Amino acid sequence: MAQKKPPKTQNDPQFDSSRKFEIYSLITEKISQLGDLRKILDEVLAILKTITGCRHLAIRMLDSKGNIPFSAHLGLDRKFLDSEHWVTVRDCLCGHVARGALDQSWPFVTEYGSFFTNSLAELLAEVKVNYPKIESGSLRDACLSRGYESVAIVPVKSEGKIIAELYLSDEKKDLFPVEKVEFLEDVSVQVGIAIQNSFLYTQLNESQRRLMDLFNSASIGILELDTKGSILQVNSKGAQLLGHSSPEKLLGHNIKISELNVETEEWERYIELVDETGGGNNFTLVFRIGREEQHLEFSLKSVKDSKGNITGYRGTFNDVTDRIRLEEERLNKARTESLKNRYYQETLALRDEIKSEYPFEEMIGVSPALQKIKKAIQQVAPADTTVLIKGETGTGKELVARYIHELSSRKDRILVKVNCAALSEGLITSELFGHEKGAFTGALQRRIGRFEYADNATIFLDEIGDLPLETQAMLLRVLQDGEFERVGSSKTIKVDVRLIAATNRDLMLLVNEKRFRQDLYFRLNVFSLEISPLRDKKEDIPLLAAYFIDTIGRRIGKTVDKVSEDTMNLFMEYSWPGNVRELQNVIEHGLVISRGDFLEMPEAYFVQGPGQKRAPELVPLEEYESKYILEVLQHTRGAIYGSKGAAVILGLKPSTLQSRMKKLGIGRPKNR
Repeated sequence: MAQKKPPKTQNDPQFDSSRKFEIYSLITEKISQLGDLRKILDEVLAILKTITGCRHLAIRMLDSKGNIPFSAHLGLDRKFLDSEHWVTVRDCLCGHVARGALDQSWPFVTEYGSFFTNSLAELLAEVKVNYPKIESGSLRDACLSRGYESVAIVPVKSEGKIIAELYLSDEKKDLFPVEKVEFLEDVSVQVGIAIQNSFLYTQLNESQRRLMDLFNSASIGILELDTKGSILQVNSKGAQLLGHSSPEKLLGHNIKISELNVETEEWERYIELVDETGGGNNFTLVFRIGREEQHLEFSLKSVKDSKGNITGYRGTFNDVTDRIRLEEERLNKARTESLKNRYYQETLALRDEIKSEYPFEEMIGVSPALQKIKKAIQQVAPADTTVLIKGETGTGKELVARYIHELSSRKDRILVKVNCAALSEGLITSELFGHEKGAFTGALQRRIGRFEYADNATIFLDEIGDLPLETQAMLLRVLQDGEFERVGSSKTIKVDVRLIAATNRDLMLLVNEKRFRQDLYFRLNVFSLEISPLRDKKEDIPLLAAYFIDTIGRRIGKTVDKVSEDTMNLFMEYSWPGNVRELQNVIEHGLVISRGDFLEMPEAYFVQGPGQKRAPELVPLEEYESKYILEVLQHTRGAIYGSKGAAVILGLKPSTLQSRMKKLGIGRPKNR
């Protein structure tokens, strides 16, 4: 009967236990080399063959399907390899070891899970007598048919899990004493480390490859620098942005040197900012790439060592040249308005031009409704309280706001005007409260908001019903506490502002629909003014018409005495949905088409259908005026001067007509 442990070999000159440490060191040196795993395993097998004296050795690794193909082998013929290749893990002894399925009470199995035998006859006898349930056929096929007497199969583990096995066999008996089996189990730990390292190394390489693919396929530039500004790493897009065809050509170059044509002082100013804040700030620098100027926006962060010392910088950059050019074009087109919005220059000349000795010069009319509004203005103006002006479009809400300001204690300061409906939701908060540079995409510099400019003055918010809910919350805070923060800043700004708001919408309905804050509504509605529509103040129409005839006639260079009786009757019958503003536009239209001393408008102008009187669909005045002048010129065959010329027909001086034609871009038509 076989023993639980194999006997010590009496004479085994090839296995010298005193050399175990030397052999371990040699194997450790081999497996520590990151490289071809097959080559490392072959070298380990060669060492084992030398010290064990076995002729046949192999290392078999478990694959994803649970099979154990040969990963390295020494001394095994092709016939053996082919026959073993088709044996499943459940049918062969090697498979039982790989699955950890052997009973450790069996004398030929160690506590570590290794199988060994030094005599095939003893092995089969033990199985037949004491373990009849074990199928011995596979043992007989595996050993007897090949003449193997000594066999050792040692599991290779990693983190307690079997990932491979060492296989050794020979025709000689007693090749595996206790020390040698324990030695092989120790070696299996080293082999497990080699296999696991190779697996991790392969994973690392694959991960690095994927990261490098992402790095070079990124649509923005990615950059790493040392503290002196030398480029340590840059991706393909980054190299392209810096005017080079490949990243390799830029490595080692200093981003501050003249080759890249960046302003050194600007760059160092940005790096100082990164050092102070840790980075993440957007900063735009001008580079000269070839003959072109490019604006590159950087967002770098400092890289620090374990002691907190800055060792370099890492981050992204992108070309914002087109965005900046578009922004410059937009600013140029609206530079006058932009300057007003940014600086709100308070000039006495402008204020004196608006102001007159009589405070209600432009509020024309005698109706009780108008007189009521004038009285309310005189009451609320000195009180410095919030005012809400309600009324339809075109009723003169802005005019009322201006008079409230002019009669207040803040009259020497500017009246800041904001049309909330004219600004998008994304811009309204920045417009009212300002923003810091880099607060959002396109925030190229700090912007002072309207409330900040209106400090100690008055702000007029027209169409306040169009404010987004988020902005409403910020407005409520200003009204209650007199403070706010710019977008992108945590610094609180204190202001003293009087608010006048206006709306043509039913704010209470918006409150019920959850589109307007109830608390803000009550805060605005401290003192409200309701401006009546023009249809409810018909007695004011003659005075308003006379006023517009005078002011518009002087502006366009054409004078009439008054509105004809028929036209005035039409005016009095019409409902004026556009209110005073519509009346003003109709008067200007009438001045253009009238040819005598009276302003006359055809009834058809106000009739859309049977029983319906309203103005036709309105078009821009200049468009209508241009079209009408062209029709007259066609009628006169291009003649301007003379008794039958266009100037006489239009009731204008020839020089005035030519001036209008030039302004409208009208050329004289060819004679027919």
